[in-house]
Amino acid sequence: MTLSTQDKKSLEEIHKLFLEIEKSWAHEASVAGESPKLSSLKAKILELKNSENPDVSRLADLRKHLTPEMTLKHFVSFGIPVERLLHKNLQDDDFLIVENDKEAAPEERLPLVFVLDNIRSAFNVGSIFRTAECLGAEKIYLCGYTPNPTQWKVEKTAMGTQEYLSWEESPRLLECLEELKDEGYRIVALETAASAVDLYEPFEVEATAFVLGNERFGLDPEILKVIDEVRIVPLRGRKNSLNVGVTAAIAGFEWMRQWRQKK
Repeated sequence: MTLSTQDKKSLEEIHKLFLEIEKSWAHEASVAGESPKLSSLKAKILELKNSENPDVSRLADLRKHLTPEMTLKHFVSFGIPVERLLHKNLQDDDFLIVENDKEAAPEERLPLVFVLDNIRSAFNVGSIFRTAECLGAEKIYLCGYTPNPTQWKVEKTAMGTQEYLSWEESPRLLECLEELKDEGYRIVALETAASAVDLYEPFEVEATAFVLGNERFGLDPEILKVIDEVRIVPLRGRKNSLNVGVTAAIAGFEWMRQWRQKK
C-alpha cells in the first residue's frame, strides 16, 4: 500500500528523531528519566494509529516498548520498521560509531600510498580515503577525473578521514608514477592482468604505491608498461574482479601484514 503524503511526512519526522537519539545515545542515556527527545518520539509514533494505512497504524504499538531502561541495541531495532516503510538504504556514514576515534595520529606512517586514476565513483574514493587513513598510509594521489574530498559525496563517505590524511591532485597519472619512482616507491598496479602476481606473494620492498584504475576499464595498457609489477586478489567465484574500494582494502591490509612481519 502506497504511503500518503501525511504518512510519509510523519514517518520522516520519526526516522529523523530515531537517528538523532541514536547519535546522541550516551548523552540521552545519562539523563534521569525520559528525555525530551524520547518523549517527542513516542508522541509522534502514537499519532500513527490514526493512519488509514494498516502498515503505518500498527507502528503505533512501538511506543510502549520505548522506555528509558532500553539498550541502544533494542532502541535501534524498534526503528527498523520505520526505515523499511520509507525504503531507506543506509550507509556506513549514517550509523553511529560507538567508540571514540583516537585523538593522536599514528606515531609512524606506513611507507604506503594509493594512486587513484579516473575513479568515477565518489563513494569508492571516500571509501579508499577511510581505508588508507585507518591503515596509517602516507598519502593518496588523485589522477585524471577522480573526485577529491571537496566534493560532498567523497567527504561524506570518507567520514572526516580526509582531514588526517595527505592527498594531492595529479592530473597526469604517468607523471605522478614517475615522480613516485624517483622518490623510491615500487609501483604496484592492482589489476586483473594476465601477468598479475598473487597478492599474497611476498612484497620485495617497503615503500609501495598501489595504483587503482577506473572501475570499468582499469588502467591503460601504456601505464602497465611502466609499473614494477601487477598484483591480483585471488578469487574463486565466477566474477573476475572486486569493487575497487574493496580491492584497495584487501591489498592495503595484506601489505601491512607483511610489513609488520618484517619488523
